[in-house]
Amino acid sequence: MRAQLAQLLRLAWADLRRDGLLSACSVLMLAASLAPLLTLHGLENGIVGALIERLDKDPAMRLVIPEVTGSQRYDLAWFEEVRRWPEVEFAIPSTRAIAGLVDLVAGTQASGSPVQVSLLPTAAGDPVLGGRAPPTRLDSLVLSAAAARKLGVGMGGKVTAVIERVRDGHTEPVLVVLDVAGVLPTERHDGDAGFVSLPFVEAVQAYRDGHAVAAFGWAGDAAAAPTAAYPLFRLYARSIRDVAALVQRLQAQGIGLLTRERELASALGLQGNLRAVLAIISALAAVGYAVAMVALQIATVRRKRREYAVLKLIGYGRRWLMALPSVEALLLSAGGIALAFVFYASAAAVVDLHFAAHFEAGASAARLDPMRGAWIIGLAFVISLIPAILAGSAVAAIDPGDELRDV
Repeated sequence: MRAQLAQLLRLAWADLRRDGLLSACSVLMLAASLAPLLTLHGLENGIVGALIERLDKDPAMRLVIPEVTGSQRYDLAWFEEVRRWPEVEFAIPSTRAIAGLVDLVAGTQASGSPVQVSLLPTAAGDPVLGGRAPPTRLDSLVLSAAAARKLGVGMGGKVTAVIERVRDGHTEPVLVVLDVAGVLPTERHDGDAGFVSLPFVEAVQAYRDGHAVAAFGWAGDAAAAPTAAYPLFRLYARSIRDVAALVQRLQAQGIGLLTRERELASALGLQGNLRAVLAIISALAAVGYAVAMVALQIATVRRKRREYAVLKLIGYGRRWLMALPSVEALLLSAGGIALAFVFYASAAAVVDLHFAAHFEAGASAARLDPMRGAWIIGLAFVISLIPAILAGSAVAAIDPGDELRDV
């Protein structure tokens, strides 16, 4: 079997070499059809795909914010249910927004210039933290890049939180020194914020509501009762494609929301429209190439009828005559595909050079998805093979006597 296959390959290669110019033209024809397709698909996956990927990595684009003016309350059972939704990556309760506004001062003394920040509850799995460990102690926090820059502190530093309340006409400030457990990159959060544990945010709210907080020794009325329901939450969709479905779920419960859904719909719509255009172009290219291959195989069979007749006369059977055009078509396709990728790589290098200022180091503006590339290669082989099989059937039916009568 191996010997027969090797003989078939040698025979096909010898035939292609004899018709070197026509074989080269066939390879160039396939490469000319595939190279623009590979480049267009690479651009779609590189430029538009990079845009979608960048949006998907930005937690702010997946954030679903409840309206502050809403009167709804969300208990722990509600949060447990929401966390089980397939569209949800992270959900955590939050206190009143105004209760989380505090002044931070660098160092352990409240003598510097204060920076007002929003204290936001966080926990393991918070996409804003980007895989960093959340602050678990009451006296630690993770700062946003903007807040850390204004305070002039970094990881391992200390800040003093100044928390005030007005009770019976008197302002009652308290101080608490917090360890800076980390500083977020600028792209993770663009505001002045400190990410702390939920119990710390609850303690600040309880103090401002006039209650005593034993954990910090803050005086006040009786300790606050355990929180049964929360007015707000921090909620992130698993991906930007899940935002719309998540919004529908929440709106069905009568929850007013603020999201970036319109911006996301525009970006995803652009990708969908571009893919539709590429599908049409790919279909036209496939049809054009198929017509060209059919014409090429018909011309080849008519031109080589006597050669095939001689092969049949000297003992090559029907299977050999059917296999020979197919093997030649596969060899030509392999050459055309290889040359098309050379053209694509050259075009991609030029495109990357043009867009170098707009992409991070190592990123590519023309990045072909491996699965899509495999589909294009497979389709090219199929389109080349089908006409060859039909041509092989016609060759196998040749009568040597009729073809060689005038020789």
